[in-house]
Amino acid sequence: MTDFTIDVHKAYWISDNDRLHWADKAKRTKHIRQLAHYTAKQQRLVLPTPVIVIAEIGFRTGGRADPGNASLAVKACLDGLTDAGAWPDDDSRHVLGPDYRRGPKAPDKDRYRIHLKFISQHVPF
Repeated sequence: MTDFTIDVHKAYWISDNDRLHWADKAKRTKHIRQLAHYTAKQQRLVLPTPVIVIAEIGFRTGGRADPGNASLAVKACLDGLTDAGAWPDDDSRHVLGPDYRRGPKAPDKDRYRIHLKFISQHVPF
């Protein structure tokens, strides 16, 4: 199993519940995608496919939260991994999931944490 983690500043976080102008949404998506791309390149991340993805979301506070609302941020992160060459594509032939779960609280009140776990799927469905 391989892990990958990025911390996203609250100014760039994007949620399914946000009602953003299209330009602001595009800016935030680009930021998360580039952050994931550069981090994966730095780590020289290469993932076997097909792979199951579990996305643990570390929120800024310990209150109630819906991890599934982080799907826009996680999708941008997965696209960044594709840009970095970690896998051929993030389509359904290569990536199963992601499964959204709540992770531990983010270490910084100004950031959200996206922690991805990759489990190699030797027998495709």
